[in-house]
Amino acid sequence: MAGHIVQVPERTVLLAILCRQMYRATSRDTVWQVLLDGARSVAAADMAVIYQLDPEADLLQRFVDRGTTVFPDYITVPNYLLHDLRLLRQPIRFVPGQQSTPLALAFTSAIWPDRPPREVVILPLIEQGRLEAVCVCGWLSPVSDEEISALQFLVDDATYARAMLASTDRRQSDQGVISDAITNLTLLYTHTFDQLIEAALDQLVVIGEAAAGALYLYDDEAQLLRLQSVKVNALATAFAPTLRQLWQNDLGRYCQVLAESLLESSNEVVYLVADPSSSHEIALLHKFLCEHAIDGILWLTIVAGGWQVGVVQLVPWPGNGFSERQWQWLRLLVRQIGVAIEHSRLFERLRAELDHAQAVVETTNDGIILINVRRRVVMVNRRACYFFGVAEHDLKGRPYDDLLQVFNRVFAHPARLGLWLGQLLGSETDRANEEFQVVWPQARRLQCFSAPVVDRREQYLGRILIFRDVTREREVEQMKNEFVSMVSHELRTPLASTQGALQLLLGDNERGKSGLIRDISSVERDLLQRALTNTNRLLRLVNDILDIAKIERGQLQLQRHPVAPEEICRNAIDDLASFARQQQVTISLDVPPNLPLVDVDRDRIVQVLVNLLSNAIKFSPAGQQVVVSVAHEQRMVRFSVRDWGPGISRADQLKLFQKFQQLDQSKSNVRGGSGLGLAISRQLVELHGGRIWVDSDVGFGSTFSFTVPLAAVQRIASADQRPLILIGTDGHPLTDVLHARLMATPDWEVVITPIADLQTILPACQPAVTVLLHPINAEEVIGRLRTLALYQLTSMIIVSDESAVKLPKDVVIFPGTVSVDQLVAEIRCQTTRYKPLIMVVDDDPNVRSVLTRLIQRHGMRVLAASDGEEALAIVQHVHPQAILLDLRMPGLDGFEVLRRLQADQATASIPVVVLTANDLAPDAPSQAFALGARGFLEKPVSAERLIATLTSVIPADEGSHE
Repeated sequence: MAGHIVQVPERTVLLAILCRQMYRATSRDTVWQVLLDGARSVAAADMAVIYQLDPEADLLQRFVDRGTTVFPDYITVPNYLLHDLRLLRQPIRFVPGQQSTPLALAFTSAIWPDRPPREVVILPLIEQGRLEAVCVCGWLSPVSDEEISALQFLVDDATYARAMLASTDRRQSDQGVISDAITNLTLLYTHTFDQLIEAALDQLVVIGEAAAGALYLYDDEAQLLRLQSVKVNALATAFAPTLRQLWQNDLGRYCQVLAESLLESSNEVVYLVADPSSSHEIALLHKFLCEHAIDGILWLTIVAGGWQVGVVQLVPWPGNGFSERQWQWLRLLVRQIGVAIEHSRLFERLRAELDHAQAVVETTNDGIILINVRRRVVMVNRRACYFFGVAEHDLKGRPYDDLLQVFNRVFAHPARLGLWLGQLLGSETDRANEEFQVVWPQARRLQCFSAPVVDRREQYLGRILIFRDVTREREVEQMKNEFVSMVSHELRTPLASTQGALQLLLGDNERGKSGLIRDISSVERDLLQRALTNTNRLLRLVNDILDIAKIERGQLQLQRHPVAPEEICRNAIDDLASFARQQQVTISLDVPPNLPLVDVDRDRIVQVLVNLLSNAIKFSPAGQQVVVSVAHEQRMVRFSVRDWGPGISRADQLKLFQKFQQLDQSKSNVRGGSGLGLAISRQLVELHGGRIWVDSDVGFGSTFSFTVPLAAVQRIASADQRPLILIGTDGHPLTDVLHARLMATPDWEVVITPIADLQTILPACQPAVTVLLHPINAEEVIGRLRTLALYQLTSMIIVSDESAVKLPKDVVIFPGTVSVDQLVAEIRCQTTRYKPLIMVVDDDPNVRSVLTRLIQRHGMRVLAASDGEEALAIVQHVHPQAILLDLRMPGLDGFEVLRRLQADQATASIPVVVLTANDLAPDAPSQAFALGARGFLEKPVSAERLIATLTSVIPADEGSHE
């Protein structure tokens, strides 16, 4: 390298090595790469790059570079410097920042706008008398003349080496017959498959200078090799009949067998030499070849898509053979033919699929428009043209603005449609569905669905618009809504009045209430009773129709709260007690103790159970019983109604839960209903996230069952129940040892659950302690669990080696080396330690979160409720030691919550502390105290005062409220 880097003898050796590499290079690009390596090694350049001149543009494109500098991909040359650049023949050596030529300054500012090197040299690379490129080198330290001379020597050798390679390329191009043949084959990709085969074989015969040839292809369906084509060289017309005999009769069968054997072998090329002494079974073929002075037959395998798909047979001219060069050409041609065959087959399949897809698009009843990424309409089907009163050529290929002009005269509100579509076209992911009114050419209601179109690589291709005519559907829906509205206002009101009047006249004998008409004959009473029964039946039918309409329109809102299963059963049985007595049917209840609470809309689930129970009573013989049972099944609770009636056939069971479906009641005296009860029940159960089904056999009665999910809040174990220890684990070895130790004493009930299932498979009662054994990402697991009220009330113990910096303060953490004795001791401590339960009732989620963390830090458990309804539902099952209540809440405000708590004997003793804003009326504190509040705090309040107030109202070490 330079005098301060390498000595002169070493540079000479390096120059010789680099020049040898240039002259041995197989491509012209490699020569330039060696040149840049030499600039770095021999000339000691710190950075080097070659820029090629684009002859059709005023710019230089980076070819390759060396060094750590990030060079720009392109350099734009000012017009006034283009002439100087093209005439550049000598190197330009300069120091950036000093006076230099305009061309040097332009290169410096383009390549190193901020920190140029110490010295720069620009060397022209000349080919065939014109500038092809420039080599730009930079040094961070001064460069010697000797290094510049060595660099120029390399440039001269590189120019000569590239010229030699260009001359070789020209000589090889003279032998371009094979390339022309390949080009001819590629032109056939757009032709039919048969044309491709004919042209391919013709090219092989001509290029290979063969007398004749044949091409076989494998038929996948028939699973055999078929002769596709035979070609005779145009110059061998007189010899054609003789040559064609090779692929006819017995000779043709021999050629077929040989082709099949080649296809089954791994050989790519086989040459069968004519042998007059052959005694093989194909001796007849050898005899034919010898008689006509044919040297042999060349066999080549066709490979397409990685599979052997065919065989080519070529026959040389009599008295001649195939040269080595012809063999090479023919092998290359056959490979190209294989590619062409594969492409042609793919094209045929693609065209068939496209034709099928086009037929589907054209025959669909929906209008379809496809807009590509350039916002041009690339597809429009006949139905869309019909909707918008245009022809296909009016839209296809047109820009999006032309489509909007069509929409402007078609739609009633084109601005709304344009805004909607504009937002969707700006997104590559959004899907949307909207309805628009059409006013021309015919008034109709169109529902437009829009979605992005992507290919298999998830590359965005455009957006599809699908227009569906929903005019008739909306008319029918409007008629149905009007009918439902009419039923609601015009039928239910008079029916309710009729029902009330008849009840007043008849009274209620079972409850000891006499009617307004006392002196009435039995016939008159029977007529009035029939009127009341049919009025009730008609009113139930109207209510069923209204319910099913609400469900189908999505207007039925569930009011879900934790409810005890036994409460649901009692309510349903109470509603039907009178009906059961009339039918002389007994209702039995089978409900085990300590069932978990369910998360349901109580009234709606009671409605489901009443439907099932009333059907069971109707179809039960007099003197029979109906059993209502409840069971806990993992994350669900199952309700079942069992009867011993006639049973239901398998065929009827399939349609049982459909609308307006009734069983054949000809064999029973049961009066039919509306046929909507079971359909409504199915819809209500599914809205709750459960399912409903029937198990029945004809002659053996029926069992109707449905499931509903567990509530996120569960009852805390009573004094006579063992506390529940919940172990969350993913199969850690400590699990079995801990479980065995806990089960060794009767102090606890233990349940093991995978950590991933803790949020979904809820326990049947409130865990006293939850133990997590080596959870992955403990902070995230705790965060998810604490979103459920069930885990807000439980003590948490974690065994983990993860960092515990961000875990809640009330979580007990043990390292992975903890002993089982330590764990059992901590579990016992947690179950016996008194931790008061505080319910926080506030509609602001931020306030609830802050209060929860604050109270938990002081050794208390917290249960949060977002409104008064939820709080009152929870306290029916979980009695806290104190309630922290906000007054200003939507729905039930704090004052109403206080009234209801005091009105219920079970909750009247729970201390309530009011925590509310100070913008209420001046008498708010006195009003709250009058309703039973034990404390009154105004927001904001200090933590010390809040905890002190709660502590003062909590009973000392007493869990009876739970």
